[in-house]
Formats: sequence, structure tokens, C-alpha cells
Amino acid sequence: MQYVGIYDKNGHVAKQVREMEFWSLRKDFELTEVIDKEEELFAYLSRERPNIFLFVIEQGVSFQAERLKEITNQFLGIKILLIGYEKSYEAVRKYFINGAFDYLIQPLDEKLLEASLIRVYDTIGLGYVVNELQMKVDALIDNIFLGGGQEELIIWNIIEKIYEDWEQDPINCQLIADKAKNHIYEILIDRKPWLEKFLYRNDFTYKFGFSLMRKEEIVKDWARCFREASRMVVKYQMIDDRLVYRIGKYVVVHVDEKLSLENVAEGVYLNPSYISHIFKKVTGMNFTDFMIEVKVDRAKVLLRDSRAKIYDVAATIGYSNAEYFAKIFKKKTGYSPAAYQRMLEEQYQQRK
Repeated sequence: MQYVGIYDKNGHVAKQVREMEFWSLRKDFELTEVIDKEEELFAYLSRERPNIFLFVIEQGVSFQAERLKEITNQFLGIKILLIGYEKSYEAVRKYFINGAFDYLIQPLDEKLLEASLIRVYDTIGLGYVVNELQMKVDALIDNIFLGGGQEELIIWNIIEKIYEDWEQDPINCQLIADKAKNHIYEILIDRKPWLEKFLYRNDFTYKFGFSLMRKEEIVKDWARCFREASRMVVKYQMIDDRLVYRIGKYVVVHVDEKLSLENVAEGVYLNPSYISHIFKKVTGMNFTDFMIEVKVDRAKVLLRDSRAKIYDVAATIGYSNAEYFAKIFKKKTGYSPAAYQRMLEEQYQQRK
């Protein structure tokens, strides 16, 4: 849980902040009391120990930036968001030098404050993930690139350590688990950028709003997501063969374009006949079938968005004729794109 405190002498900004919809959407953030007397500030911080503190600077009042350093030195880890009227570069720069996490100009833009609070979330736990979980994270990543099979065991190991280190606190544990999951995804994409086209990013990144999950649900969710990553690595590991690497990589990188044997051949500076021959020899798969397979896998990811229109998905992956795309998709999957999308939505509702 991230506790947020406010100092506001006049109370106007504090009232605006309290009425923000953000607090009902984000159950992992809790707004505490408002302080209106600066002399009570340190007593409040010592008593409540908020993770985030909003300090409202009055108009026409000269704020001593050095006070920030006093607070951050005494209350390690606190994130201070200043809300004031000062616009000069030198003044704002001094705030940041002395420890401000962010500076927002009045009148307060609620969307900017929400974004700043989200950035605080994004910094929470990353150091722990990198320093305390990296060996276990590396084990999961290695397992994925070796074809999977041990995902759930490794995931249980990671989640158990998070719950042990964070004293079984369900909210903080889920926050750290979310951060770790996204960290692993970013490493996967960094090592094999083409994977980004075939994994649904929202499965690995934090969604706005907070729905608390049990430990077992977190493990189940991770296992589903990272098994899919393993499956895609295994499916397309054939393109790592040096003889077809350039050809296969061109297809997966350019999957959102109109592809044909001829334009792939042009893109990799090889003869079309040679591509057909060498690809079939190395992979056992017809090159045209491979291109269709790649596009269908990409379409499956795009259809995860329940708002996506079939003709838009078809256009995104290079098919100008939505009916032809639907025919190809059904031949490969057994479902029409619309039926596949409905099935995904039903599965999502069952997991909620």
C-alpha cells in the first residue's frame, strides 16, 4: 500500500486532490490526513510515515528548497511532489537537486498528478527486483529460451520469495510481483525484439486500477503468460538457424506489412527460388505457409483487444481484404476472427 499525505495551508488543492477519481480506482494508494500547519509537518511524517507526500506551496510564498533535503534525509525513501506557482528554470531545478520527485504547476492538472503518482509506482520495487530476484528471474528467462517446461516451478519460487521478503503483505507483494513480471517481459523483448509482436503486452504490464489477487492466482496468471512466451520461442526458434535467419527474421519483423515471396526476397537480397528451396530444406515448412502462420499468430495478439475491429486487424497485418483474412484465419485456427475474439473475452471473464 502506498500512503499519500498532503500539506496544504489553505486546503483548496487538498480538497481537489481528495475528490479525484484516482483514489477509488487505485486501491493500492491511500490518501491520509491533510496537514495545514507547517510546524506539524515533521511530527506528521514521523507518525504516519507516508510513502508519497504532496507539498502545496502558497502563491507569493518563497519556499526554501533546502527544506526538501531535510525531509528526504530524515525520512529515507519518501517521494515528495511539489505543487506550486514557480515557473523559472533555476527555481524548479533547485527543487529537483534537493530531492523533489516531481514538480507540478498550479492550477493543478489532475491528469498530471495521476501520471506522477503512477511514476512513483513504477519506481517502487525495481531495485528489489534487480538486486534480490535477478538470479531467479534469470532462471525463468533461461527456461523460456530453452523451450520451457519448468515455468510454474520457477514462478512459485519467485513469488514465494516475494511474499517472504515483503512479510506476506498482499498489496505490496502484488505490486512487487507486477514489477517483476514487467521486468521479465522487458528482458525477453530486449533479447528477442520480434517477440513483442507475438505477446500481448497488457498481459505483462500493470493495468490502471487495482484488483487484489491471491498468491495462487498470481502464480497461475504468470504461468499462463510465460508459457505463451515459451511456446512462441519454441515455435519460431527455427529462424535462428544461420541459413534461414535473415529470411525468418525479415518476416517476423515486417509481419505488419504486406508480405510476399518476392518482396521478402527483395528485402533480404536473395533469389525467390533460393528462399523457397532453403527454407523448406531447413525448416520442413513451405515458405508461404510460414508467412501465413506468422500473420495468424500476430492477428491472435491483436484480437486480444476486445475493441479491435476485424477489418482493422486485417489491415494492420497487411490484408486489404478482410474476408480473405477471415478465411485464412479460420483455416489455421478453426475459428472465425469474431468467434476467436468472443472466446478470448469469455476466457478473460472466467479468470476475473
